[in-house]
Amino acid sequence: MKALLPVAGNGTRMYPLGLTTPKCLVPILNKPLLQWSIESLTQNGITEIVLVINAGEFGQKIQDFVKQSFSKNVKITFATQQEQLGTAHVIQMAKDFFAKDEEFVFLYGDDLYGPANIAAVLQIKGLAVTGSPVKDPEKWGIFQTDEQNNLVQVVEKPEKPIGNLANIGCMKLNARVFEIFSQLKPSPRGEYELTESLNILAKETPIQVLQASDYWIPIGYPWHILEATELLAPKIESKIEGTVEENVQIKGKVVLPKSSTIKSGTYIEGNLVIGENTTLGPNAYIRGDTSVGNNCKVGFSVELKNSVVGNYTHIPHLSYIGDSVLGEHINFAGGSLVANFRHDGKTVQTPVKGQMVETHRVKFGTVIGDNVMLGAATKIYPGRKIWPGKTTLPGQIVDKDITE
Repeated sequence: MKALLPVAGNGTRMYPLGLTTPKCLVPILNKPLLQWSIESLTQNGITEIVLVINAGEFGQKIQDFVKQSFSKNVKITFATQQEQLGTAHVIQMAKDFFAKDEEFVFLYGDDLYGPANIAAVLQIKGLAVTGSPVKDPEKWGIFQTDEQNNLVQVVEKPEKPIGNLANIGCMKLNARVFEIFSQLKPSPRGEYELTESLNILAKETPIQVLQASDYWIPIGYPWHILEATELLAPKIESKIEGTVEENVQIKGKVVLPKSSTIKSGTYIEGNLVIGENTTLGPNAYIRGDTSVGNNCKVGFSVELKNSVVGNYTHIPHLSYIGDSVLGEHINFAGGSLVANFRHDGKTVQTPVKGQMVETHRVKFGTVIGDNVMLGAATKIYPGRKIWPGKTTLPGQIVDKDITE
């Protein structure tokens, strides 16, 4: 059986990360989202995958990553979406890769799905969709089912309560979905929606509704990267192959490749994944669920807590970073600090597309794009972000997003 994953989105809600990196290539524990999905599929015996990419630079970046990262044991082909017209439209771009009546697994390419979810839909004879209970059903597509637990309809963001089992985008469909595209009409936002395709299919044939049996982590905003790290980091197995100098304390699970070093005096409490050619310490303090990418430096008297650090990022000395997501090629000058807690104890909000968005996190620091240079003693407010290529002055206080 084949799988179909749309990865053509622009990831605007992920800014500043989405300005330079396709959303599906944003790393969790130093492994891109797309790689997590492909590995979950191959664990279930699926070795033919169709990716729908966009026609621009990001599409090329995805192709380059796939060619560099996957062996000939996985056949990955690409369909191109020239214009983004919704979830049903992006599926339609792959119609030429599937035979009439052929069944296939469908996943959203930028969410994380535990392998058991895929195994469950594969075990169903016929079509199947997967849902997960949510606390805020008004924000999701919600499944309605009949007495046999077959799909009646999907209701997008219901205003009145109809249930709480949200569509997570893990399904087994068939090529009939391509044929019914001509029956769809644009939604109020001018897009062709997969939910409408499912509603038409449900009237023609039984679609079994399953409840998620494994993790599902939707990645919509940058702070979801932290949530994914917090869920997955405790599941890692320690593998220390690199150099650990004397007087290093490790209280947690650590992945350290041969080319990386933890220098004397460093104290680690929590789960930590370290990339290639990376140095920690001396006298660094790492805690929480954290990942540090390739070719990084986390140096003297740096405290790094519950954060994600991208490749080639340097935090040489005397800095604190908590509950933050850092891109690649960033330099933290000495004494730079990230505040991650409001004085009033309320959850942190952050600007997204001109509106303040609730993160639902009491602890949330910053998100910094690629190629940022901070001046010495920069201070960053909770929830404030810095766009790629920007700089700060020595002693600057970042109390609003730096976008220009």
